[in-house]
Amino acid sequence: MANSDAVDQASRLSEIGFPEFTAKLVTDVFDALVSANMRQTDAYLSLIKEVGKTVSQYINDTKDDIGGDEILQFLAMVAPPENDQDISKIKEGGTLTTQEASDVQSKLAVMENDSNVNDVTVPENINQEAYNNILEAVAKRIAANKYTLLQEMVKQGILRLVVEDGIIETRLTFTTYGSSFYQEKSKDYNRKNFSFRAKAKTGGLVSLWCKASASTSYSSVKVSTAEKVDQDRSGSRVNIFGRVEINFKTDYLPLNQ
Repeated sequence: MANSDAVDQASRLSEIGFPEFTAKLVTDVFDALVSANMRQTDAYLSLIKEVGKTVSQYINDTKDDIGGDEILQFLAMVAPPENDQDISKIKEGGTLTTQEASDVQSKLAVMENDSNVNDVTVPENINQEAYNNILEAVAKRIAANKYTLLQEMVKQGILRLVVEDGIIETRLTFTTYGSSFYQEKSKDYNRKNFSFRAKAKTGGLVSLWCKASASTSYSSVKVSTAEKVDQDRSGSRVNIFGRVEINFKTDYLPLNQ
């Protein structure tokens, strides 16, 4: 019975779908590699597109994406505060010396074709309008810095990941087992009994004429006990294992050719 069940389990091996599992693993790995390569290519194309713009175009397209934290950090660097309460000397109601105002204005300049495309006036006494103009100029200056960084990246080439070789491994372990156990025990118990019975009759007086009788009896008792144990076991175990090992290398893709 157990061995028969084990064989029945083994006959259902085709229901596990191991070929489908292997095919999906290979397909998913291939799709992942192709997708990764396409994302890298998209990044290259986006970079070339951005670098192909003029400085003014790039600034106008990206200045609104500059966060407030970046702007405040820039202000703290070009005009450090005089106390711990302020972030920078450039603030509403703030005051700069003539030299400080000139230095800040020169650091905000963005040159394109020998002309300053970020022309802003930094006054010594900063009111609300002047402060807003300075913030706008700082955003343009930071955007120009990012444009310069992109140009340097193009000169060096873009770091990309390239697959050299790889291993795709699938493994199926299918185990069936069956066992049977039968045990029978029996015991016999015998008891033998022998008894003697006697009786006598006499008259009122003891005389030679007495009557006596005697008999014996024999009995035998037999008890039989039996114990029977039947066990039947069967089972199956399936382990499906998948492993992907891919070796990468890095190289530079020159974009300035």
